[in-house]
Amino acid sequence: MREIEDFTDDRLKAWCIHCGAEIANIESNLDHVPTKSLLTKTLRKRGADYDRGVGDELDYLPQVVVCRRCNSSFSPDENYLLCVLHAVMAGSLYPDPKKHPEAATVLRSNRHVVRSLKRTPGGQLLLFEDLKPFTLYPDIEKIRRVVVKNARGHAYHEIGEPLLEAPDHVAFIPLENLSPDQRDAFEAVKTGANLAVWPEVGSRMTVRLFDEEAMVGGWISVEAGRYRYSIDWSDAVTVKTVIWEYLATETRWER
Repeated sequence: MREIEDFTDDRLKAWCIHCGAEIANIESNLDHVPTKSLLTKTLRKRGADYDRGVGDELDYLPQVVVCRRCNSSFSPDENYLLCVLHAVMAGSLYPDPKKHPEAATVLRSNRHVVRSLKRTPGGQLLLFEDLKPFTLYPDIEKIRRVVVKNARGHAYHEIGEPLLEAPDHVAFIPLENLSPDQRDAFEAVKTGANLAVWPEVGSRMTVRLFDEEAMVGGWISVEAGRYRYSIDWSDAVTVKTVIWEYLATETRWER
């Protein structure tokens, strides 16, 4: 992604978007949205190079300022979601390193997560050795916290709105579980050109609205095949994401 400078009102940047604490009075740092671990190592390295001033102009990864405490508190849940995604995509809690090297490395390094998934009732359903179905029943609250954290960050990054309240609606489901009509409705996103309500003046989204190359059908791609998101602020603020072209999420704040 190309970095777009944010010119929204500084008064909207006074608080941590997660806990509401005044940024001026606490330790703060930059939080990546989406969670960096959901992206490939290659892009994470390019993003780090860009932050140091030595990367390509298209290697920017979206970041927002939050309090250090909140930023750190999300790490266990982010790691949990990463393990769940790898297990589901590989079809095993113990994937073959030759077939799924990244998944094998991540899950081998997080045995506590693997054990927790196996401890839950029906945590791993493998009816026959080496045969599907393979089903996980992860901790929904852990995943929900990451989904909301990223959605709140996307809204703040793109339209300059600090959504301090709890969202009114949070949902996530594998894309393949959506019916064709549900999939069409999910993928359809307004770009804002005909909206009565425009985003905050000076926000990154105002720039994107006039940059046809920045948005495709309303979706902003952070990394092809790994993460994309969209924001509709015409009535409620609705943030949709697609993780690894597998998990669809929707988070909404009513106005």
